[in-house]
Amino acid sequence: MSYDKVEELERFREEWKKELSKNDKVKAQHKVSQLSRDEDNLSLIKASKDFECNINLAIDENSQEFEPENHNTHFSTTSSKVDEQNDDYYPFKILTHFLNDAPTKRRPKFAQTKNFTYTKRKYFISELEKSKKFKDSKNETQSTKTKQDDHFLDIFIADLDEINEIPFFDTSLPREVALKIFQHFDMKTLCRCSQVSRSWRSLADDELLWFRIYQESGFGQDLYVGSEENWKSIVQRHIQNQRLQIANWKARIGKPYHLTFPRGGILCATHSHNTSIVAGYTSCHVRLWNTETGDVCTFNASNTALVLDEQAEELGRIHNEIKCVRTTPLITAASFKHGFVDVWKNEGGTECVQTIRFNNQEIASLSTLDINQHCSLVAAAQGSRVKVAVIGGEETEKVFDFEMNSQVTQVDWLTSGHSHDSSLLLLTYNNSVFLKKIHASERDSMVQSQDDIELHNIIWAPITTVGFRDNDHDVAVGFNLYAPSTQVKLNVYDISSNQLKISFTGHTWLISCVHLPTLVPHQLVTGSADRKIRQYDDRAGLTACYTLIGHAAKVNTVQMDDWKIVSGDDGGFVYVWDQRMCRKLWDIYNRHPVGYCHFDDRMLIISNIPYQKFPHQGEFETVSSLRYRGTVQVYDFMANQQTQGVPDICLSSYNEPEASDYNIGLTVPYDSVD
Repeated sequence: MSYDKVEELERFREEWKKELSKNDKVKAQHKVSQLSRDEDNLSLIKASKDFECNINLAIDENSQEFEPENHNTHFSTTSSKVDEQNDDYYPFKILTHFLNDAPTKRRPKFAQTKNFTYTKRKYFISELEKSKKFKDSKNETQSTKTKQDDHFLDIFIADLDEINEIPFFDTSLPREVALKIFQHFDMKTLCRCSQVSRSWRSLADDELLWFRIYQESGFGQDLYVGSEENWKSIVQRHIQNQRLQIANWKARIGKPYHLTFPRGGILCATHSHNTSIVAGYTSCHVRLWNTETGDVCTFNASNTALVLDEQAEELGRIHNEIKCVRTTPLITAASFKHGFVDVWKNEGGTECVQTIRFNNQEIASLSTLDINQHCSLVAAAQGSRVKVAVIGGEETEKVFDFEMNSQVTQVDWLTSGHSHDSSLLLLTYNNSVFLKKIHASERDSMVQSQDDIELHNIIWAPITTVGFRDNDHDVAVGFNLYAPSTQVKLNVYDISSNQLKISFTGHTWLISCVHLPTLVPHQLVTGSADRKIRQYDDRAGLTACYTLIGHAAKVNTVQMDDWKIVSGDDGGFVYVWDQRMCRKLWDIYNRHPVGYCHFDDRMLIISNIPYQKFPHQGEFETVSSLRYRGTVQVYDFMANQQTQGVPDICLSSYNEPEASDYNIGLTVPYDSVD
């Protein structure tokens, strides 16, 4: 608004007041009509609804006199009587005039008339206009609210009012129905719902909901709801322990345990299942450790006699030794060099309960499986003959054998094919893989078998490794194809359909080990004699997603989970890799090759098995030297690392040279005392 226009309006107000003071209504109206002929003057007059309303009131009530206002304000024209009726604060009126005098620059896209303009919201209006607008709004319908004079801010505020008026939190439902709705939420959603209100918190903290989350997270399956209280805090404690375990794994903060058995001689084989670790030695003893309870048990073999070597120039003896060991929660089995398999019950003493004998020596493979809490299966292969033993209760155990067409190199029980009446036995030959369904029961007089199902068969392609996924239907077969050219491949088959899913490539030498993790259903990891580790994903293509390089010898064992990979080689190194960064976190070294390596969330089990089982000893030596025995190491990444029984003088924070206090941190450093 220009200064000249303001002066003209001020002059008009003075003349208008004089006419009103003379009580001349006609001349006052004539002044208004004369001024309104000019469009600019008309816009000044209509700039405020209060100004126009006050002019009409003043003309109708011509008997009243105006009181002069402050001449420094250019837009205040209200009378004293109107001010008494309208209690608006005077500066608010001034601000109202400035807000309502908005430029008409923008036009909304949805405007249908030419005269529609966008102006700012009038925040300060008189009480009379408020009451009038409130009365008129009651009579208007929903269609009248979308008129052209509505503004964007008005529509937005109206929408907020409608949202707040919805009685969402006042809706009352039976608790059973509300729990049915909340049981579809995950853990994060339940935590968010517990912060809404007290009623929602009582629903989100229900014991049944958090017990279901406890089981789905894999923390426990054998418990029931009434066994514990406050399942939400139990789940929270398990999650905190998982985070601590991952941090300890990355920083190599674990308590080492060395499982030794001097009287056993040289370590020959190692296996583990859950908290049980079993090891076989050249003395034909089998040692069992329970990491949860701390119990230790030594099983005795049924036959430890020495066999004479008739082919030797001088009459010699063939030492007996353990070739392979397997353990389950119920039984432990071990195969011996003399051609028999002993089976022990973990809770049934140190003497074997069943012996499976073969005519020849060198048992190729051994596998065990628990059908239920009272019955187990043991399968062993020697040449082309396979024997299956049913280990049950107090009755006599039964053994069933069958002959195959060619030499069997490996037998494995598939947990995915296990049911109440049958189990799947995976048989590996030189260049083919078969599945045999075994019907076994504790009450049956004999074990029955059906026809073999050929899963893999490629001529001139010897199989180097076989792996399968627990509780799934995937079987991976690694082989070397020599014709027409040498190729190293890994085929993945679906057991349910007996079809090839995908064939991976990338290795330059034979694949020595493979692992299919259960937590990551689409991924697998392989170790090769080319000293490399490759991770594959069937959703990413035929080639490896990434390759880990660092081993200096053939990779013997490999295992992975959702964030790390652990591998061991013939050189005695065990590497822990981070998948996200594709680099090594830390390593462990031993002089003997890594024969067995397995980990779970808490523990890492490493077994270093020497090549030489019967080293030359002195005449009076009865116990093998420590450097020949081999080792079984366990790293617990959740053990209490706090120092106990150490004097306080050795727990100081001082860091002194090694020559003075040997890094024990004495409270009073002796070398600094004068």
